[in-house]
Amino acid sequence: MRKGAALLRQDAISVEELNELLIRYSIGKKPLAALLGWGATTVLRYADGVCPAGEYGTHLRKLYEEPLFYLEILEENKDRITPVAYKKSKNAVLRYLTSSKLWCGVQYVIERAKADISPFRVVMTLYYAQAFSLGLTDGAIFTEECDLSGEGVPYAFYHEQLRSTGICYRFSTEGLFTKEEELFLDASYRLLLWYGPAELQQIFSAERKYIRISRMEGGGKKIKNAAIGGYFKKVVQAYKITRPEEFNSYFAERTGRIRKR
Repeated sequence: MRKGAALLRQDAISVEELNELLIRYSIGKKPLAALLGWGATTVLRYADGVCPAGEYGTHLRKLYEEPLFYLEILEENKDRITPVAYKKSKNAVLRYLTSSKLWCGVQYVIERAKADISPFRVVMTLYYAQAFSLGLTDGAIFTEECDLSGEGVPYAFYHEQLRSTGICYRFSTEGLFTKEEELFLDASYRLLLWYGPAELQQIFSAERKYIRISRMEGGGKKIKNAAIGGYFKKVVQAYKITRPEEFNSYFAERTGRIRKR
């Protein structure tokens, strides 16, 4: 799944990428055109080698880069295709989404919050769940590395996706995480509810001075899991933390506020 800088691309989709999109989402050329409200032969011509230009090309690019956007289009326009085609494509895009543990984490937090949560708080919850897990167990919940936005927001790709498509319940995460992983996710979610966005950004920005940031292709930045783990192992030792809930002491010192129980 493409991340980070790829999301910002505005060029038209290539023929190879269009055919990959059709396979990824298990959607035929004519059904895709129907979903988009285009002429029946439009996607046929593009898939056969006539590169789409203008708004057509950028719209297909968005579908390719943003599976949540495709899912939104599919749900909104499902009456334009057969029930069989709709079900087949929906199952395919959900398989694609759940192949990424981070996508599952995004949905887990949204489900936990009953969709009453901001994109920023979602990614911060995921970041600190990952940090808690790496610091205490040396194990990562998510194998994906943490990319940073220009404003220094973690998991920038997912943050931008949520800003683009909105916070919405998409699929069940039952059985996708271990009980231990759920403990870290739940602890992070409960803890971060107590602190405001400005406080969370301040803590995260302060940490970045001590965590190595790597350069990505295209000029972006990321924090590797190894770097996150290295810093939070020191935090665990310094604050004598033995379980996720005890990270409150770290946040309390950083902000000067103690979370009420």
